Amino acid sequence: VARMPYFSYVSCLHLYESLGWWRVGMQMKRIHAAEEFNEAHHLLTMEALGGDESWTTRFLGQHSAIIYYWVLVAMWLISPTLAYNFSELIEMHAVDTYGEFLDANAELLKTLPAPPITQYYYTSETYMFDEFQTRQPAGARRPQVENLYDVFEAIRDDEAEHVATMADCQDKDFLVRSPNYEKAVAAAITTAAAANLYLSRAAEQMEEAGMDEEVAASILDTVTGFLDAIFPFL
Repeated sequence: VARMPYFSYVSCLHLYESLGWWRVGMQMKRIHAAEEFNEAHHLLTMEALGGDESWTTRFLGQHSAIIYYWVLVAMWLISPTLAYNFSELIEMHAVDTYGEFLDANAELLKTLPAPPITQYYYTSETYMFDEFQTRQPAGARRPQVENLYDVFEAIRDDEAEHVATMADCQDKDFLVRSPNYEKAVAAAITTAAAANLYLSRAAEQMEEAGMDEEVAASILDTVTGFLDAIFPFL
């Protein structure tokens, strides 16, 4: 159920982009995909702890998810801000719920081991983990997960990051971009500056060596065209 908001929002963003109505959501799809991936690992954690053993639980969860999906699609089509605000409130409730659970069961949780899938996610899936944390630089959070207390503490903090992201999605002056996207832009700017310096020196050396101006210009145009083709992608 917790994954449905991101499925819904990505579906709506794809629809708007396909119709040519709104392309600003291209970066938001990346954020929502990472949020869904995060919630998917919360689900895998709960399943590893036996949360899916009851047929009734699975039935209710799967069918309520379908209803929840279409409710959120309808809300988003009426007003994206309305849908994001609703999700922000839901995530805030999740933060409070996990916090109360940790306070009530701290001693017991610290004696129980963390599921391997949870440890794998927080140590190995760091690219996707960083993607949805729009208010922190990439790599700022690296939870150390050794026991169940650490697991639920990390999940609670994940939900707090979802709250922040949903709030950002409601701000018309804030274009949501992933931390990894920002790193790519910074790398592109640095590379462009270095390439400009290199080409300037190369041009000077060609001139000093007496190389034909047309040949030198052709070489520089080829290199410049190659860089122009790469940087828009970054």
